[in-house]
Amino acid sequence: MRKKRLRISTKNRKVLLFQSLRAGKKSITISWKKLTAKDIKGYEIQYSTDKSFKKDVKTVNIGKTKRTSKTIKKLTSKKKYYVSIRTYKKSGGEKIYSKWSKSKSVKVK
Repeated sequence: MRKKRLRISTKNRKVLLFQSLRAGKKSITISWKKLTAKDIKGYEIQYSTDKSFKKDVKTVNIGKTKRTSKTIKKLTSKKKYYVSIRTYKKSGGEKIYSKWSKSKSVKVK
């Protein structure tokens, strides 16, 4: 079953871009601009050591739209991670997702 995609206007879609992606000791901190659309219920962050997100992919859900940053810990040192983010809304108990943002990479310290 295919997931439905949330349609966001070009004006609001640019808000999904990362503000920063910082590397820490075995961690990365992701921050993004707050999305102003009222029907958005949360964000989903995907990270992987594979550039094409085909293997070793992990996902983090953030259910609060007021939150604009997330620190992911317990990562492997000196590895490059690729990160992408998208929004979701709920419709009839089902999550409807937007498109993934362009991925960014960071090397963990």
